[in-house]
Amino acid sequence: AVLAGTAFAAHPKIIVTPAWVNSVQQFHAKKITARPANYKNNRFVILQTGWGKLSEAKDYRIGHIPGAVYLNTDEFENGYPRWHLKPVNELQDVIGKLGSTHDTTVIVYSKQTIAAARIWWILNYAGVSDVRVLDGGFAAWQAAGFASETKINLPQPTKFRVQPRLNWLATTSYVQENFDKVWLADTRSAAEYRGEISGYDYLQQRGRIPGAIAIGDADDKALLYQTAEGKFLPPAEIATRWKQAGIKSSKNQFEREVIFYCGSGWRSSITFLYAYILGYKNIRNYSDSWSGWSTTYTPDANEKGITPGWRQRASGNPIATDQR
Repeated sequence: AVLAGTAFAAHPKIIVTPAWVNSVQQFHAKKITARPANYKNNRFVILQTGWGKLSEAKDYRIGHIPGAVYLNTDEFENGYPRWHLKPVNELQDVIGKLGSTHDTTVIVYSKQTIAAARIWWILNYAGVSDVRVLDGGFAAWQAAGFASETKINLPQPTKFRVQPRLNWLATTSYVQENFDKVWLADTRSAAEYRGEISGYDYLQQRGRIPGAIAIGDADDKALLYQTAEGKFLPPAEIATRWKQAGIKSSKNQFEREVIFYCGSGWRSSITFLYAYILGYKNIRNYSDSWSGWSTTYTPDANEKGITPGWRQRASGNPIATDQR
């Protein structure tokens, strides 16, 4: 993996290569006897994640890593019109349905790097102890020459109940109480940060949280956190860019707690992943992000706007904008 071996990576084993995933498969199939490096568990699950139901998952149905189970990202969100993170007990219910136990290694990949990072963050937040991300996704798997399949794999459900990592999450109330004491790292585009656009066709409010520091658009297409092939960039590059933006650190601590946010928690998940790989401990992901900060949603059958059936109003939280 790109990240392996760098002195700037405190947790390089999170990002794994196709060869490593294959070695785990071979180990469990008893085709090799040597336990793969950095693999201590006796169970593993491979998740291909995407947006939409299994019946609509064209990429998965065309081909996937043998044994991979499909995960619809909607399973972890509360649906239209907010698409916010579900309560942790409901997240754990989904994780159990996916076949994960306390001693299961979960390997995640997606056509979208931010989707894989989002699921990595959710699984960790909900208490999964060992989550890896396949560097480069299925394209890298194919490029490495490994076999694929079109079989629909269904998980063996378990009951998953463990202690979640609550300190990985920043709620809206937490941000309200602390936004003048922390560094809010805005991972959206410059146009979103300035308040020119909301960034989402279902979100009206524009602007940013006051005092937020723009650290660069973390979306896949911006290529600030990944290559054009979907592989992660070296974390040292990311650390340097953050420092230049004003997010300063000493050893494994930022000088202030850093809360990453975007529009809905996806882009902020990949920046959180990088911060974790780099070894920073005082970090949180504001999963509800700009939509949670800026907007309240009220059911209204007469509403015909961008969220029919739901009226959007400004939340009353302070916002900043460069627009006149």
